[in-house]
Amino acid sequence: KMKDYMVIHTFKSEEIRQQYFAMAQDLTLEDIRAQLKNDNASFQINWNAGEGEMAMYCWWKANSPEAIIETLGEMGEMFHNDVKEMPNMIDVTD
Repeated sequence: KMKDYMVIHTFKSEEIRQQYFAMAQDLTLEDIRAQLKNDNASFQINWNAGEGEMAMYCWWKANSPEAIIETLGEMGEMFHNDVKEMPNMIDVTD
């Protein structure tokens, strides 16, 4: 069973951040799902505050932190990736 991870993806520069958002405009949700899901890691949710922020927060399910970095591939090189396993969850939603 895959473990839950939160990843803080911090852009390495302003220029890279602008490149990312320009590139992301052209991707559909299906493109993103296909690119960021395999037997070892699966991207779940991204939270970001838009182009004015240098960090994004993502929930991943993965077998290991390395599997996340491997799945990100070249895109992962745009960021400093702070991967933390999150074994405990309290769900208060209905």
